[in-house]
Amino acid sequence: MSRGPRFTLDQLLVLDVIARTGSFAGAARELHRVPSAISYTVQALEEALAVVLFDRSGHRAGLTAAGAHLVREGRELLTRARQLDDLASSLGEGWEPELQVVVDGVFPLEPLLSALRVFGERGIPTQIRIDVEYQDGVIERFGTDHAQFMIALGLEDGGRLKGTPLPPLEMVLVAAPGHPLARATGLTRDSLSAHVDLVVKDSSSAFARKPRESFLGTSHVVRFSDFHSKRAALRSGVGFGWLPDHLASDDLASGDLVLLDLPDGNRWTYAPQLITRRDEPLGRAAALFIELLLEHHQRP
Repeated sequence: MSRGPRFTLDQLLVLDVIARTGSFAGAARELHRVPSAISYTVQALEEALAVVLFDRSGHRAGLTAAGAHLVREGRELLTRARQLDDLASSLGEGWEPELQVVVDGVFPLEPLLSALRVFGERGIPTQIRIDVEYQDGVIERFGTDHAQFMIALGLEDGGRLKGTPLPPLEMVLVAAPGHPLARATGLTRDSLSAHVDLVVKDSSSAFARKPRESFLGTSHVVRFSDFHSKRAALRSGVGFGWLPDHLASDDLASGDLVLLDLPDGNRWTYAPQLITRRDEPLGRAAALFIELLLEHHQRP
């Protein structure tokens, strides 16, 4: 059988102020109470805990070892209680307790990190959860977890869902400079089939049951769970593959990766969207987070 604590926060507060001011009278002045009320509060606390908190044998009562220990622990509890009180006040101002965002891992992190920095600087109490998925896994997680919004490569359902366009996302077809394809010209899709195609796998449960074919239709495929490990594999010469331009640009500039000479095109552009539900109004935190994301994308 559970029971509540044998003390109150007010009793801990009185004990803390006595220790800080050095006397019962000082605590009475600071707390705007009569001295007898302070004495009664301490006596009730000692009786409830069955612990002597003050040594009253001298001219002025002083904390016992047990009392000093309780003051230290009580101050931590009082600090946490004040934080909880601040949180309750903030939630009462309309901030939702939690915000869940699902994002395709192909996107750059900086817009999300920029929004998170602002949340931290403003002391917004909403707990933010960012789930990174890939391709159909983004849509699946958005639906099963009922997240507030998602950042995906496109929008098929134009009914209940509303898409806000984001800047184009460019993909580039690359390999390490020492890879055989890097030295070839006039490549065809057939000529790619003899080499290892590096891809990031769709994170949906449907993909786990039936893997999707590679974009270029190659049969020798190595699948990764994220683009950062795929980038490392590309740089090491394991194979060739598509990378988002924001991840590949530094490597292309340094020569650690090169564009493949595929006449069909070595660049591919997506039209990504930020997607919400039409029939569910956004909470205050979600609306601000989206505003910050869109602001970031609009900066030159």
